Amino acid sequence: MVEEIALVTLKKPVVLPGLSHRTGKPCRTVNTRQIVVRREGYQLAVEGCLDLRGAPHRTALRIIMRVQRGLVQHAESLSPSHEIVASLASLPIGIDMSMANVPSAYYSLASFDAVELIGGWADTQGNVTVQMRPVCGFLAPRVDPVIAPWRQLGHLWPNGQFARPGGSEIVSFVRNAGVILAGLLPAAVVCETEERFTCAWGTGWRPERISESALSFASKIADQYRQRKFVDFTPDLVREAAKNIPVRPFGAAWDSRCKPTAPRQTWRNGYSRAGKLVAAEDWTVAQFFIRTEAPGAPRVSENVVER
Repeated sequence: MVEEIALVTLKKPVVLPGLSHRTGKPCRTVNTRQIVVRREGYQLAVEGCLDLRGAPHRTALRIIMRVQRGLVQHAESLSPSHEIVASLASLPIGIDMSMANVPSAYYSLASFDAVELIGGWADTQGNVTVQMRPVCGFLAPRVDPVIAPWRQLGHLWPNGQFARPGGSEIVSFVRNAGVILAGLLPAAVVCETEERFTCAWGTGWRPERISESALSFASKIADQYRQRKFVDFTPDLVREAAKNIPVRPFGAAWDSRCKPTAPRQTWRNGYSRAGKLVAAEDWTVAQFFIRTEAPGAPRVSENVVER
């Protein structure tokens, strides 16, 4: 029976924003199938995770709200003196971990279900880098559903922080699994992301409500494919998983598919790597090199289709 601390093994690997082993601030992404949780009252808090080599990491993810049915494959109790617990306790936390009034949720796809999307990063010197790269982690409004369509607020990049999305919505993943885990990050992480975007692009980066066309398209897709089911991530769910047969989380065939991949395309300060200026008509990219103070620019939806 799982008591205060548990090691939860997932059926599929997810991608989480990881904290630095030196500073305790977001600096990397972590592919993981094993998450360490601690019971706090009636809910579970995430202590950290093990990467695909078994090394411990602190993560910015603090609460898991929902998971796809069947994702939690096994769980086992850990004593406070267990090596994994002790290793995580020795790692620093360099951010405010308060969970009060968190406005956005964190969604993760399976790491081998990454989709290539465009996102932008602005540094403090005013340089803007835009890349088309595989994305597994997203920020979305907390009020949006886990099953698409939902709005994009951020793309998790390899530096463990969030880039501004080039599109406003995820309409459908068609036959792919889509979101398999939804949780919450500390309010400070979300607020820092929003402040960074506003500093670089003004107030016009926020997506408006989900469009009618997105709702209609998603409804048609839902009629053709089986809907994924979700369950709450609760102590009872973990307790039931502890009755399952232990699984070997490392060395599976999918390990080789979880390696980080290079971006397909990159633009910097309005130019491609070949030195070609981004055309104004190419709004998905051009919008990152324009500061917008208010909504009103053309909407761009990213329809993720079957690959």
